Amino acid sequence: MLDKLLSGGIVGSVGKIVDDLHTSEEEKAQAKAKLLELENQVKLKQMDINLADAKSTATGLSGFMQRSWRPLIGMSAAIAIFWEFVLSKFILFICGLLHYEVINIPQLDMGTLMPLVMSLLGMGALRTFEKTKGVAK
Repeated sequence: MLDKLLSGGIVGSVGKIVDDLHTSEEEKAQAKAKLLELENQVKLKQMDINLADAKSTATGLSGFMQRSWRPLIGMSAAIAIFWEFVLSKFILFICGLLHYEVINIPQLDMGTLMPLVMSLLGMGALRTFEKTKGVAK
């Protein structure tokens, strides 16, 4: 996120101000080099944060959610698909056999869910392809 903020907007704006303030080419070059150095430091700090996040051994609910949010999304999608295409139909069938009056069984918006499921499956397939080609470690 910081990379996006600093790579274009702030550094470009400050660079224009530096151009206006400093008259010699040497001063402009020094100021721009300093700005680039600051931008690289911010990128390094963001990389450190990402690394610390990846190495985290947090426990409890926060640690569980940090490590498990992708599988939880996949499991939620699987449960929703199971409900919509199997379980709700089975419940309606059993209620019909037993002559129970069914009010309304909730239906899920599959038009919203299916793009998520397809993107998850596509990312999984891409990851598998990368592993077979030796691109990913």
